[in-house]
Amino acid sequence: MTGDDDEVRGDGAPDGKGRASAGGWVAGSIVALFVGWWLALASVLSTAGPWSDRWSDGGMLLAYLVAAALGFGVPLSGFLRLRREQRDGRSARVVGPVVCLLLTALGGVTLLPLPFVQGVRMAADAAERAQPPTDQETARTVAQAREELRSLGDRVVAAMGRDSSSPPAEVETDTCRLDNHGVGTMVRYSWFVGDGAPTDPATAATGPQVPSPSATVPDAEGARMSEPAVHLLQDEGYELTQRFDGGGGRLAAPGDWRGRATIGQRAEDVLLESGCLVDPDAVDED
Repeated sequence: MTGDDDEVRGDGAPDGKGRASAGGWVAGSIVALFVGWWLALASVLSTAGPWSDRWSDGGMLLAYLVAAALGFGVPLSGFLRLRREQRDGRSARVVGPVVCLLLTALGGVTLLPLPFVQGVRMAADAAERAQPPTDQETARTVAQAREELRSLGDRVVAAMGRDSSSPPAEVETDTCRLDNHGVGTMVRYSWFVGDGAPTDPATAATGPQVPSPSATVPDAEGARMSEPAVHLLQDEGYELTQRFDGGGGRLAAPGDWRGRATIGQRAEDVLLESGCLVDPDAVDED
């Protein structure tokens, strides 16, 4: 090839350099696309683990931006650069830009939407966080909820012909999330006869043990024992959502701070759980 031939072909690089440049852009685009995929996948997988291991919303947005810049921006730059340059040889002049264009399309479809979706989600999340607590979440303080659920729970246990002091019922609290994603507190009342519960606290060490009602009470008798408790909760505004064989069932108080309740089969346990309540002293355990 003469110097005149090179001038006729333009200012492009010689054939060998052209192919090397095209090959470099293709290889770099492939690597950038795989790195972008890995970065996006790592960000998505962080949401499947414990909350403490999850990437922040801003971190995920940054990861998606970098992934899109690599998987879409690098092949696009290669395509534009190779199109501007005149290359000798078909593999450099046609194949390189075509491959880069295909990689650009693949990166655009798989990576480019991610930062936009994350941005929309962050905007919606910010709008939710700006909302005040609902009436249901402020209907009771945690102290009031503890007192009222204990009173209601003791009445439910008594309605089944049981004694909430033997074994003693428990009232506990746990952290939860309000509708605006703030940290709140839920109250839980629980009572359970269970295997090995003593008939009298004084006989806990040496006295006779009471077997689980499941082993001694037939279904019909268990249903008879638990039915008054179900009716009591329904009178308090709960709705029966599921009935168990052997009596009892699951109940819910829609639109009420008291949340949900469970009456165990054969009158063997009671569980009352409030909804998430506003608590200035709540600590985010995540």
